[in-house]
Amino acid sequence: MSSRIKYAFYAAILASCFFAGWACDKFAGNKTGISASQVVATVGGQQITFGQWMNQMDLLRVFDTPVDPENSQQVKAVLETLINQELILQAAKKANYSDPNFDEYLKNKLIQSDIRIKDQKDKLEKDLAAVSRIEKDYKDAYKKVLLARGYAANQVDKITVSDSEMKTWFTQYAAQASASGQKMPAFSSLNESLKKEIKQNIQAEKFLDQLQAGGQITRNDDVIKKYLDSLSPSMDMLDNNGVGKMAAPAVTASVDSKKK
Repeated sequence: MSSRIKYAFYAAILASCFFAGWACDKFAGNKTGISASQVVATVGGQQITFGQWMNQMDLLRVFDTPVDPENSQQVKAVLETLINQELILQAAKKANYSDPNFDEYLKNKLIQSDIRIKDQKDKLEKDLAAVSRIEKDYKDAYKKVLLARGYAANQVDKITVSDSEMKTWFTQYAAQASASGQKMPAFSSLNESLKKEIKQNIQAEKFLDQLQAGGQITRNDDVIKKYLDSLSPSMDMLDNNGVGKMAAPAVTASVDSKKK
């Protein structure tokens, strides 16, 4: 994975890496006949199903990222967050990772999430179906995600990043941002806050690279392609010739909001 944009998206998702486990044969967007139990990827022997992939879509729409469920690029990126999440969980288990404050943290996060669901249900009629699907059964999966986030934050902080790496990262990121019409400052003019964000992006990249290099990942490309082909890019993701493009995101602020 060499794209700065792809990594920025993954790093952001590490801060909000969500859930799995909903029987999505009831998902309104599935027009392909793919069953919820259909395996779409396997990570170290652990299966990821189509239902878990679709559940991730709902949860991101309700809790965090404005994912367009009809945009094939964004939908595919959500699957990659699930694969990365499973890599992190397996690494945490292998390292016997534990957090003595986790139970209290989980309790507080679940309270916040219940409030969030209620707010979303009251305010967002457009996504009411997504809210209804997840509000009944998400807490066990949320616990898994919070464990992954905690371990990722713990490991990412240990990764060293040189000034040269930060400058190279920013140069590549700025080139993509400039190509989409954004004005970017010189690296030398960045303040310490922005440099910290860049460092955190690079740490997240290195962390995922390490996990993916040592992980055993297989993807059921036929099933994935079948579903993605039933979607289409949003109009704002197309150029004047109808060719897909990706807008450069803002530099992501953190790997885990728990650290703030």
